[in-house]
Amino acid sequence: MDRLVIESILADVDEIYLSTDNENPALNPSIVLGFKAANVDQVINAFTALKKITADSDVEFIICRTLVSGIYDLELKTEALDEPVRILNKAISHELLEQIEDQLQRDKKIILGSNVSEEENWIEISAASVKECSVKEG
Repeated sequence: MDRLVIESILADVDEIYLSTDNENPALNPSIVLGFKAANVDQVINAFTALKKITADSDVEFIICRTLVSGIYDLELKTEALDEPVRILNKAISHELLEQIEDQLQRDKKIILGSNVSEEENWIEISAASVKECSVKEG
C-alpha cells in the first residue's frame, strides 16, 4: 500500500481526540483518529501498512495551523516515505489543541491510533509538534 492510498483512507477521519486512560500504559497518551464504521477494513489495512512501513524509522507527527481558525492539517513524517502522509483540513477544537500542546510540553512521546484498528498496529511517534507549516506554491 503506498502513501497516496494511505492518505486517501485516513482522510476520512471525522473525529480526533487525546486518550490518556488506555488500559495498556504503553499506549498513554494517544492521539486517536476516529472513523465511521463503514471504513473499518480500509482503516485497519492502512494502519497495518503504515506500521510496517515505519517499523524501523522515527515518525514525527505535526499538527499544522491553516489560515482557517480551528482547521488543521496533520502530517506524519518519516524517512521511510518520500513525502509525509498528509491528512488535510481537519477540525480540532481549541480545548483539544491545548490538551495536545500541554501533553507535548510534558513528553514528546505519544502514540497515534484509531478507534477501529488493533492497538498493536498503533504507531509510536518519536516527536510531535503544533506549528505553522509552509504552504507550497503550485
